[in-house]
Amino acid sequence: MADYSASPAKRGRRTKAQVEALRLTICAITEEAQPCSVRHVYYLGIGLLWDKDTGHSRKNYSLVVRELGHLREAGRMPWEWITDGTRMARQETQYDTLDDALQRHAESYRRNLWASQRRRVEVWVESDSVGGVVEPVTSAWGVGLYSCRGQSSKTFVWEAAQQYARQDKPVTVIFCGDWDPTGRCVPRSVAARMQRYGNGELDLDFRQIAITADDVRSGRLATHDVNTRDVNYARYREECLSEGLDPNISVEVEALRPGLLRERLSGEIEGLVDDIRRWNIESRAEEADRELLRALQGVARRIVRGEPAVEDDRDE
Repeated sequence: MADYSASPAKRGRRTKAQVEALRLTICAITEEAQPCSVRHVYYLGIGLLWDKDTGHSRKNYSLVVRELGHLREAGRMPWEWITDGTRMARQETQYDTLDDALQRHAESYRRNLWASQRRRVEVWVESDSVGGVVEPVTSAWGVGLYSCRGQSSKTFVWEAAQQYARQDKPVTVIFCGDWDPTGRCVPRSVAARMQRYGNGELDLDFRQIAITADDVRSGRLATHDVNTRDVNYARYREECLSEGLDPNISVEVEALRPGLLRERLSGEIEGLVDDIRRWNIESRAEEADRELLRALQGVARRIVRGEPAVEDDRDE
């Protein structure tokens, strides 16, 4: 008689208790890392909750997508913990009322503190998912955040070069990308094209803070096999060998803990503030401007209601 019992080598389905334990752990690691992308959660769980997918399999990554979706839809995880930089809206800014417009302007008002500094600073990331992770840092420091989405287009780089030329300031671009043939090609390619499009007159410092050779050398980050058919592989292999690294492995930037990436980026930006005294003066002026906008909102509100704009001497 044939034996149709399950093979002992086949992994059984998780019990309800195991599923609940899995979800609780996913919540815990996501809370610590948030805001982060789905890919970050996947990498944070490797070796703890699941193995790294190999070959063409996406089984474990699909598990992460499914569980994160369930946890948020069930109200067990705040939606804002997971970022999605691919959703972009192109629409003119609109307001419900004049009071709404004034309030939102008062809340969002920012002075360009970098105008008082000798150098312009921008942050470029290789993917939208990484952009969502570092946006709290770029927003706090008031620097531009740009997603290359792989290798930057010629138009993307040309427009950046023209903008830099008009400002006539040295520029530092901080780049966060993968340690793989494409990720290592981006800094070289962008720097070369910037100089060509800027007629060799741009003072550009293009630095990659993640993933670095030291990150790979540490052995603490999850790796995957390199695509040796990549057109940039020969140059990548040469660079890896010069750094004493295995040219057959690569590391994605999502393998770095989001908190560490944000900390590293914030420290890098802070180090580029060359006139701290002027920065502090402009910061205090920014807050004074914001208070003035709030006062103007109060005046406009009284005018709309038909009340005197100035009620007594104390309002002048």
